[in-house]
Amino acid sequence: MSAGADWSVDPRLARAGELLQRREVLQAELLFRAVLREHPGCVPAARTVAELSLDRGDLDGALAVLRNAAQVAPTDLALRFDLARAQAQAGQLAESQAAVEAVLKDDPGHHLAWLMLAELRDAAGDGFGALRARWQAIDRAQRTGRWLGRDTTEPHLMQAVMGHIGRLREDRRHWLQQAIEPVRQAFGGAAVTRVETALAAYLGEIDLRPPHPQQRPKFLYFPGLPDGPYHDPMLQPWAPQLRDAWPAIRAEAMQLLAEDRDFESFLGLAQGQRAPQYVGGSNPAAAWDAFFFYRHGQRFDSNHTRCPATSAVLEGLTLCRVARQAPEVCFSVLRPQSTIMPHHGVTNTRLVMHLPLIVPPGCALNVIGLGEHHWREGELMMFDDTYEHEAWNRSDSPRLIVLMDCWNPHLTPPEQQAVQRLVEAIDAVEN
Repeated sequence: MSAGADWSVDPRLARAGELLQRREVLQAELLFRAVLREHPGCVPAARTVAELSLDRGDLDGALAVLRNAAQVAPTDLALRFDLARAQAQAGQLAESQAAVEAVLKDDPGHHLAWLMLAELRDAAGDGFGALRARWQAIDRAQRTGRWLGRDTTEPHLMQAVMGHIGRLREDRRHWLQQAIEPVRQAFGGAAVTRVETALAAYLGEIDLRPPHPQQRPKFLYFPGLPDGPYHDPMLQPWAPQLRDAWPAIRAEAMQLLAEDRDFESFLGLAQGQRAPQYVGGSNPAAAWDAFFFYRHGQRFDSNHTRCPATSAVLEGLTLCRVARQAPEVCFSVLRPQSTIMPHHGVTNTRLVMHLPLIVPPGCALNVIGLGEHHWREGELMMFDDTYEHEAWNRSDSPRLIVLMDCWNPHLTPPEQQAVQRLVEAIDAVEN
């Protein structure tokens, strides 16, 4: 009988299970051990014998059984997790942590393994690592509908899970508060009042929502900023510099578009892949493509080299810089007869600037219920993409713009610093 066989059909296992139910533990264990002698990779027998050994305090015996079985059945994650738990009980914390991390590498959705990793990291003095592990455990479980409350938590796990949730809430808040503490120390508490309110809302400690129903940031809402989706681009001190460079930027973009070989899907789609929930239209090959200068804060050096005039302008601007998040700057191409479907942006701490380069008739940005904007070549526009919006190109030619995120100009410099530090701290925990 191989390690991958269906052990449930072995009559000795069924008989041993019946003995356990009748609490004839010794006879059941003897029968399980008899199976193991013949088939060391029998996972049900190994796990049961190890559990019985642990129940009577025989850690060495449990470890021996589990190690032997794991060598024969190395792909069985439940067996490997049992071994990690036994190692922890035996005080072999480093070995246990390595085993749990190996389980999670193969099964990132193993919620209990994440909780165990949090405990092991705590024991090793790695408080931040423990915080990250708790976040993974609880976030992943709750995304699948588990651990949301008593009705969705196994009774035998209730106390442990609720304890971890409370610890996560406390440690996460402390970590994020500490991220903005240097700004508070430098500029005073009043300088970060709105940031702290945004943080409290992010953590679910207060109910704070934008007053307009069309504004729904997917990530972070910052209170006290002027309402409305459209904003004067000249609020950005560097806007005239970008506007005046329009001819040189447009010339480089048109050359790229003429070659049309280095654009990629703005959504990260593979060649030929479609995502109609994001991009639609009458064109069967409807697409939203981009030539990135920055993406999630990463600089695309080769693209800067390809477009030296555009690069020089961009590097002369005060860009919104957040590690692994911003800036995001590209030549954005909306293909003919393509529509970017309605969606919301992530946070109103950043706005989106457009410099239109090629705009055929029939192209527009539409903030749902609040009005359309029809781009004009060379004329800057800036808007808050946390309002539900869509865009379309109903012509037979591509629409081409510079698209870039930028700080909301109504944030103070200390608030910009605090938001940068806060977002980076959130990213460090949650990704």
